[in-house]
Amino acid sequence: MTEAEVEDKRITLAEAAKKVGNGSGLFWGGFGYQRPPIAFAHELVRQKKKNITVYTCGSEVDLEIMAGANVANRYEIAFAAIEALGLSYNIRRRVSEGLLEVEDYSNLAMAMRFLGGALNVPFMPIRSMMGTDMVRLTRYLGDKKLKVIDCPFTGDKICLVPSIQPDFSIVHVQRVDKMGNAQIDGIVGEDIEGSRCGKKLIVLAEELIDREEVKKSPVKTQIPGMYVDHVVILPYVAHPMQCHDYYDYDLEHLMMFHKLSRTEEGWQEYLENYILGVDDHFGYLNLVGWDRLNELKAKKPWGY
Repeated sequence: MTEAEVEDKRITLAEAAKKVGNGSGLFWGGFGYQRPPIAFAHELVRQKKKNITVYTCGSEVDLEIMAGANVANRYEIAFAAIEALGLSYNIRRRVSEGLLEVEDYSNLAMAMRFLGGALNVPFMPIRSMMGTDMVRLTRYLGDKKLKVIDCPFTGDKICLVPSIQPDFSIVHVQRVDKMGNAQIDGIVGEDIEGSRCGKKLIVLAEELIDREEVKKSPVKTQIPGMYVDHVVILPYVAHPMQCHDYYDYDLEHLMMFHKLSRTEEGWQEYLENYILGVDDHFGYLNLVGWDRLNELKAKKPWGY
């Protein structure tokens, strides 16, 4: 018996970003400092994408980049900042200018919305938001943000949040084979549900592995290849944030980014130098410097 032909789903970063049309909705993977797909955010900026809606529990530098460059005009999120350093200056500016709208949910509410999308049901029930102002405050969703109803089974009040099925899910992982079988180390966040809720899934990975590696440890496959449409292989996808077992966050770069983004002029300087001023992701890495990048490599047995 012959094996079925193996589909090679690999494309370039530029090809992947080109598939995202203006006005698209994106599930955005990663969890805080861990595995944000920052290289994808850079490429969306270089390709001058517009009117993107981003759905995520909480991300940091990548949200700042997409807001500052006017790639995204809507966020449905639970958190935005650069942890340990301070506020999200670009997001605050764009909101005050009327260029960005932010619909505020709790972390649990967003996670449940992704799960609902993955399950292909229209809404999910939660209790956690009913004790907050998020129930009555809304930006652009209006009465479609959530519903508080009487439970048909208990009669108790319950909050329903709408499920999300965005145009694309963008997820960064440690390893993947060319068919899309993806392995995630460390914190997973909402990437299991998020990878399954989008209409198309683009996986970015630090390392390409072969099928035998996948078959040897099938339990490590967090995202099976049948869900994956496209695969992009690149090093340091998350820089200046971190990727567990591969590299630590770059505190010097993060502090520089946060200091510059305090003002519009400083942000524009960063944008021109580190994103628009290079041709691609490797141009960015060359600018950061390979000596610095090698210093950030994880040291065994620790994952950072």
